[in-house]
Amino acid sequence: MKLKRIIAAMLAASTLISLTACNSSTGGENSTSDSQAESSESSVDDDIRNPVDVSDISLADVTVNDDIEPAELLYLGNYNLTVAGDVKPAYKYFQETYDCSIKVTIVSSSAIGERLTNMISSGDSPDLVDYQTNTFPLMMSKNMYTPLEDYMDMSAPQWSGLESYINKYKWGGHNYYYPWSYNVSTQWLIYNRGLFESLNIEDPKELYDAGEWDWNAFKKCMQKFVDSGEGRTGLYGQLGTGLFDTTGTPLISISEDGTLQSNFVDANIERAASFYQDLKREELCKYAEGGYIDVSEEPIVNGLSAFQGMQEWIITNYAHKMEKDESLDVYFVPFPRDPEADEYYMGMSTFGYLVPAGSKHAEQAAVFINCCRLSKTDPALKKTTMESTMKDKGYTEEQYDFLISFQEVENFHAVVDEPFGLDETTATVIQKMLHDVSFPNDDGEDQSWTQMREANQPAIQAQIDLYNELITDSNA
Repeated sequence: MKLKRIIAAMLAASTLISLTACNSSTGGENSTSDSQAESSESSVDDDIRNPVDVSDISLADVTVNDDIEPAELLYLGNYNLTVAGDVKPAYKYFQETYDCSIKVTIVSSSAIGERLTNMISSGDSPDLVDYQTNTFPLMMSKNMYTPLEDYMDMSAPQWSGLESYINKYKWGGHNYYYPWSYNVSTQWLIYNRGLFESLNIEDPKELYDAGEWDWNAFKKCMQKFVDSGEGRTGLYGQLGTGLFDTTGTPLISISEDGTLQSNFVDANIERAASFYQDLKREELCKYAEGGYIDVSEEPIVNGLSAFQGMQEWIITNYAHKMEKDESLDVYFVPFPRDPEADEYYMGMSTFGYLVPAGSKHAEQAAVFINCCRLSKTDPALKKTTMESTMKDKGYTEEQYDFLISFQEVENFHAVVDEPFGLDETTATVIQKMLHDVSFPNDDGEDQSWTQMREANQPAIQAQIDLYNELITDSNA
């Protein structure tokens, strides 16, 4: 039965190969690009641009294993965590307190999986690796990571209130992933606040603060913007699951026993898709003329588009532009509330590191993960991290405070949605569905959400069934 199901899933997925080509308007995350060569870096400290001092910080009141041997850890990822503004204070504390260092190997996001597999096979496992969109459940199903229960204490203050989220990523009864960063706004809507004010369009941030930022207000802002001048559009970018999750229903949910459930046929998902289709039909959702792509900031800066939907990383780009041009006032808000939902739901993203199978320094790696989490909870380290992040990313205090407020998950109704972790083919298909329901298709053959769902749901469900069987077997 299992073999038949695996073969069926593979055959079903193969029929969708034609859908996996990247659209010209889609881009990647904020990471090393595929064209960039792999690089190795030692633990360097950029004290000229962003000096960080943790010598007066003591975390004696928290639960972290202090009895570890000094070691040089190996990290495989797509950025240099030893100098990144939001990680550097945790790293320096780890370095100075435990006499440990981290050697960094940087590769593109798309190359991490293959590189990790080769390193594990050769007996040269790294000790830390980034969480990726395909980590759960795809990579976990391949026994790529080290269980961390023996090294982590979920009752420690820094993990308070997070157990239910950590357990969402359990595999085979084990916890491999302890996310240290949580964000209940997976994507943001960027807008030119200065231009909105000059056009007498209501400020989305003020609407959010007043509890009036919903789908209807969002659409009204776009309509006013488009009507204000020739050639203006309402929305472009990478929209992902942002609006869908505000219904309170994820595309793919994770049950308490770890099994996955598809909600593509749910009425809430259908309603969100219909909203996007209405925006597309009214030409409020399309790319600005001039060949701009979804990661370009020009349509916002130049007043061509009302909103750009994008992950948090792009806010840094706008912050640096505002440092150079004081007349520019760009801001951001989360996706708007579903007016028919009982609460304001937001999709949650997480970030952290896993310890690969074969790591020689799993205990030290777990201590570093704890230090990263403490940068979000310990008052002294949190303050130092704020200062480091603002220097590194160019955020104003207003921007930083607003962003950080969405990392307090207990204050929000968080929706855990993991539709891109099944396998590369299925992830690409779902990404294309989310793109094409909102934006005109490049080939001129637009399909409705219902048509795309009916065409692709069997293959998506087959892949879910495959993983659910693996999850059930691993839990047995």
